[in-house]
Amino acid sequence: MKLTRGQIIAFIFCLIPLLATITSWGFGKLSANPIQDLTLRSGQAAIRILLISLACTPLKNLFHLNSLIPVQKVLGLAAFFYAVLHFLIFTGLDYEFNPLWIMAELAQKPFLRLGLIALLLMLPLAVTSLRKLQARLGSRWNQLHRLVYVLTALALAHSYLAAKGDVLIPLISTFVFLILMLLRIPPLSKISISSSPGCLKKIDRYLLQ
Repeated sequence: MKLTRGQIIAFIFCLIPLLATITSWGFGKLSANPIQDLTLRSGQAAIRILLISLACTPLKNLFHLNSLIPVQKVLGLAAFFYAVLHFLIFTGLDYEFNPLWIMAELAQKPFLRLGLIALLLMLPLAVTSLRKLQARLGSRWNQLHRLVYVLTALALAHSYLAAKGDVLIPLISTFVFLILMLLRIPPLSKISISSSPGCLKKIDRYLLQ
C-alpha cells in the first residue's frame, strides 16, 4: 500500500518520542528511576498521539483537509504501538512478565485495570485498520471505531490516577479531550470554513500525494 506524504510525515513525527527516549537512555539522561521514566514517557506518548488523532476529524471538517483522513490511521497505529510498549515496560521491566506479580498488582491498583481495559479496546481498532477488514465490516467498522472515545477516557483516567498528585498534565489532556468531543456534537460539528485559504489547499493536495 502506497503511503501519502502526509502519512510519511506523521510516521516520522510519531518516531520522535521513541528516538528521544533512546537518546536519553544512551546518554544516561533518564531519571534516577529509569523504569518509571520509561513507563511515563511511553504512556504520555500514547495519550498525546491518540489526542492528535482525535483532532484530525474536527480539523478536516473545519478546513476541508482530506489529507488528514489517512494521517489519522497512522496516528492511531502509533498510539497503539506506544500503548503496547508502555504495557511491556510495566510487565517486563517492572515485573519480569511474572503473571502472579502482575495479577497481584492489578488486584490492588484500579488504575492499572483501567489502563489494561483501554489497551484491550485498542487491539480490535488496530487490527481492523486494514482495508480488507474495513471492507468486510462495512458500516460496522465505524461503529467499532467509536470505541476510541471510550478507551481514550479510560486512558486519561488511568493517567490521572497513576500521577500520584502531579495531575497537571493529565488534567490538560482531559481538557483537550473534552474540547475534541464537543467539536463532534452538532452544531459545532457542522462548522466549516466555506473557502479555505489557497495555501491550505496546496498543502492538502501535497500531503495527499
